[in-house]
Amino acid sequence: MRADRVGVDLDDLRLPLKTAMAAASELDLRSVEFATVRGELAPRNLSSSGRRHLAKLARDVGLSIEALTADLPGLRFHDPETVDERITRTCEVIELAAEMRVPVVTAVVGSLGKGESPGAEAMVLQALQQVGGVADARGVTFAIRPARDGADEVATLLKRLGCPSVRVGLDPAALVMHGMNPLKIIEWAARDIALLHARDATAGRVDRPGHESPLGEGEVDLAGVMACLAAADYGGPMIIRRTQSANPRNDIARASAIVRGLLPSGA
Repeated sequence: MRADRVGVDLDDLRLPLKTAMAAASELDLRSVEFATVRGELAPRNLSSSGRRHLAKLARDVGLSIEALTADLPGLRFHDPETVDERITRTCEVIELAAEMRVPVVTAVVGSLGKGESPGAEAMVLQALQQVGGVADARGVTFAIRPARDGADEVATLLKRLGCPSVRVGLDPAALVMHGMNPLKIIEWAARDIALLHARDATAGRVDRPGHESPLGEGEVDLAGVMACLAAADYGGPMIIRRTQSANPRNDIARASAIVRGLLPSGA
């Protein structure tokens, strides 16, 4: 775990992409991710020259694009009405990542199928096999970000898939909001974690849902998460997220200091 792997999701800075890249560089956050599912950055709208230009913009300010996010609201792998579109559009982002030499595509995949409609688990497995096959062929990791599924369910899915290109994007805040323990995911699938989203949250209660918090003000044991990852020799990016903030730049700068303070000595 190294300081140069601490980064940020550029979308959370709430700035035009080029300005966000400059802001990330000014904050000394060298590893970045951003969404490529809509608008001018969607794979269908981004020409080959546009892709080269985007990669150059990042290099020019000293950034390494570590991940593209492929969160596609409303398109679920366990829904027979949307699964084909979800597979197609996810694979398009993987192809974009391969062309831009971005190592990871990460996405919330929703339920892994357990407890959904009959046949949902098999549908999710088949869909991820298709996506994993494309990722494997293109040399890209597809990192699923679980939230509602337990560690044993995630580990079982990965074992059944048997695809080294489908791994885990660990978002401790999402897990905490849904009553899950992030440390259990690390315990069961430490070697399969490809990316960490560093953010905080309060857990849901009977009378209110869980919600995101500024880093250090919620219930995520980030120190414990990072210690467990360090013990497992995790060397991937640590991407700061702040999706709900009136002053994201200040929150992200503060979060960066907290994350760096939790790195092993000499990192």
